[in-house]
Amino acid sequence: MASKRTKDQAPTPAGKARSNINDVASLAKVSRQTVTNVLYNRTGDYSEDTRDRVLRAIAELNYQPHRAARSLRSQRTMQLGYHMPAEQLAPDNAFVLGFIQDLVRAAAQRGHHILVFTEHDDELDVFRELVANRGVDGFILSSPRVDDPRVRYLAEAAIPSAMFGRTAPDLPQTWVDIDNVAAVGAMVDYLVARGHREFAYLGYDAKNLWDLERLEGYRSGLARHGIGAAARSIVRVRTTESVYGAVRRLLNRKHRPTAIVTGSDVLAAGAVNEIRSLGLRPGSDIAVTGFDGSYVRQMTKPTLTSMRVPMDVIAAELIDRCLREIDDGPIGEPGLLVPTEIAVGASA
Repeated sequence: MASKRTKDQAPTPAGKARSNINDVASLAKVSRQTVTNVLYNRTGDYSEDTRDRVLRAIAELNYQPHRAARSLRSQRTMQLGYHMPAEQLAPDNAFVLGFIQDLVRAAAQRGHHILVFTEHDDELDVFRELVANRGVDGFILSSPRVDDPRVRYLAEAAIPSAMFGRTAPDLPQTWVDIDNVAAVGAMVDYLVARGHREFAYLGYDAKNLWDLERLEGYRSGLARHGIGAAARSIVRVRTTESVYGAVRRLLNRKHRPTAIVTGSDVLAAGAVNEIRSLGLRPGSDIAVTGFDGSYVRQMTKPTLTSMRVPMDVIAAELIDRCLREIDDGPIGEPGLLVPTEIAVGASA
């Protein structure tokens, strides 16, 4: 006769009963309530040593709280909504794909799911529907605007949210971002230290704050070294397809640049391909740098030197800030800038 399982247990792929909260409490030699307090980061009458024992027991038993039961007890969906604006649906937007992967992973580590959605006409209609139906507990946003209507609506409705990118001073400051100006400036420093004095910049012709900041970082970085940022050497494109012609025109000049700084790995990959098609050697004849540090940098020949954005860290911070807003209300902390680093490849 098969043994009975407790209501918290479920079969695993190996056919064994999944560990439950009683197993964790027994192994850690604590009460069920203490395990719950540690799981939900609640303050309680337990020491740091007790907390460590509980976490070790959870890891050893591979304990995963039953999501449905948690949702019923807390009256929460255990879901966070991620708004994907229409422009992020572009097939060449590798950066966003990597970001969503890290976001899903970070949420899962905190026992939550990510509900990805976009809009048809009025983007706020979807937000209103999700809020009215209590479809999610909070929202993760990206691609901020100067006075972002999404953030303003959620703030007025007292719905927790966190933004990848900075928000206006009078809006909630639960944002996480990078310093684009400093990051591109650091890339210019890197290239100057390797003897480059003739530069060009390749970026997107967009009004996004981050695109404008990266161009500003290029200009200020060159100025710091007494190098002028010639207007004719600053190229901004609207599509990936237009990269090739833009790079060709740059390199057909009498005094062509020895280094091309770009605003994304996708743009840099296009530049590398065009340089090779002209019979030149990327990394030797012309240095090229990217921005993002995404998987795209591994797909070029040679591998891109790129400014790596630590998306795993950013995703984890966004999830943490949103969940703290859900648990405790407005946290009142300032926004957080996460440092970037140069991932050195053979392209520069």
